[in-house]
Amino acid sequence: MDFPSTTTLSASFAARDTAALAPPPMSVAPISRRPSSREAILDAAEAVVSADGAAHLTLDAVAERAGISKGGLLYNFSTKEALLEAMLDRHMRRFEAMQIQARETLPPGPGRELKALVLSANSPCPQRDKTSGCGTLAALANNPRLLEPVRAAHRRRLERLTASTTDSAALPFARTAAISLAVDGLCLLEVLQISPYSADERQQVIDDLLHLVDETTLSAVTRSDS
Repeated sequence: MDFPSTTTLSASFAARDTAALAPPPMSVAPISRRPSSREAILDAAEAVVSADGAAHLTLDAVAERAGISKGGLLYNFSTKEALLEAMLDRHMRRFEAMQIQARETLPPGPGRELKALVLSANSPCPQRDKTSGCGTLAALANNPRLLEPVRAAHRRRLERLTASTTDSAALPFARTAAISLAVDGLCLLEVLQISPYSADERQQVIDDLLHLVDETTLSAVTRSDS
């Protein structure tokens, strides 16, 4: 019978001892997700506008509301203009997210984008967006240059709504623009908190806009097939 060599036995004992001395595996606690510092600052800026008005939107006030030093705020937003740009961008992204959510409920086909735009206005604007949107617009009044991205976004949206795709005929410009303007008007009245419409009246307007979308889509499809 062959016996293990001294070297083999020594290596085996060493491996056993090392395993015995090794610490037990540590369980890793899940990392909690917290808002980024930029988002927290934007939340604070919206809170300042909501509580005190746009005239009181200063970097010092936002830093105090966010519970950070002014240096910490300046690290994320070097100027008040940069902060306003970010506030406006977030407000626009919120509205775009509502459009995307509405579009996902619709089947592919002509008029899908336009109908999603109308449906995105189907729910009343959250109070958070009313306050922050109104305050942001007021704060931007002294710097209209910052509104240029909004103009560009609206232009891109109109071009997307009227463009033809592989599964969609091009919608007529004038009718599409009129429907888009109606949606923008409803939303702006909500943001400025001056809407004269009751919930029932608002729903009637939206229902009629959806009917117009269907008529516009049918007309475009019929024209493209002829």
